[in-house]
Amino acid sequence: MKSRSILTVSFLAFGVYCYSQSLPVIIQNGNTKLAAGNNEAAEVDFANVIRLNDAVTKTYLDKLKKYGTLNEYQKTVSDMPDGFVYNHDFAVPYYGHGMSLVGLGKQEDALADFEKAISIDPKYAEALCERGIILISKGAKDKGCMDLRKAKALKNEKAKGLYDSNACSAMSTVFITSGDNKMSSKDYAGALLDYNSAIQLNSDSIQPYLKRAECNILLKKYDKAIADYNKAFKIKADTVQIIFLRGLAYNAASNFKLAFDDFSAVIRLSPNYYEAYMQRAIACEGMENYRSATYDYSEAIRIKPKDGQAYYKRGLANQDAKDNSFCKDFKIAASLGVEDAKTLAENCSTPPQKK
Repeated sequence: MKSRSILTVSFLAFGVYCYSQSLPVIIQNGNTKLAAGNNEAAEVDFANVIRLNDAVTKTYLDKLKKYGTLNEYQKTVSDMPDGFVYNHDFAVPYYGHGMSLVGLGKQEDALADFEKAISIDPKYAEALCERGIILISKGAKDKGCMDLRKAKALKNEKAKGLYDSNACSAMSTVFITSGDNKMSSKDYAGALLDYNSAIQLNSDSIQPYLKRAECNILLKKYDKAIADYNKAFKIKADTVQIIFLRGLAYNAASNFKLAFDDFSAVIRLSPNYYEAYMQRAIACEGMENYRSATYDYSEAIRIKPKDGQAYYKRGLANQDAKDNSFCKDFKIAASLGVEDAKTLAENCSTPPQKK
């Protein structure tokens, strides 16, 4: 009974002590002790704040979790129509507690604190940086580098230096290679995950966006592919490759007007781009503008006069346009080895020449 009484008195004394000081003061005291290297005392201060904040933090996280399950309409009619407001103050004591534990050599426990801080405020740059450091030290360099990348994007200077010194950008290529292997084996879902990781590690590079776009085209998710090409274009504008690939995606999505615009831009930048003329012709046919399609196929023939495909395609366009010159194109295409043109050439007759 006596020991229980002593514990009760101690607990009451602790409560009186904590409530006699405001939480910001206790946090400030903890930060001062951290700066002085007094990690044990700092850990006590931050642990006290966490205990005092426990109920309101739990309510906050429950509300955040519920908000995350709402659809767009439910969000507009909820009590948070303008979005969930993150409360950074609830995350601070977990970060401080984590830093105290790092100083005490308790990395595993510190990792849990940093994760808690990030769950409360996903843009807590310092917590992201410290979690990244621990993950890298544990051998999870990919995840650690992703944290450093996020913290770097949030203007954390420490994370910037660590990201560069850990060669985190190079990790992106590992995921691209893995994604390419999965694409080859038609594991498109797995490839997308790898390309997502590559982007998270190095979002300043166009390559992972182009790879993810290619994967989405194979999955016929053309809108997502076009979005990736747009992101790549923002990184490196006026690039013939990106504009051409985006044009292909527009053609695949039957958005022929935008495809025409992209291929026209490519031709302006590279006037002898054979495939750009061929693809722009397809866009023209999609808009039933056969005269323009014929022009583009003729330009393709100018660039590659021995490529039968352009003759064959021009023949089809002229046939659709009721232009009798299609028979001649089919015969040339057949002579150049285009199998599909041979039957058409055999079954068509050239109209008599006008005298």
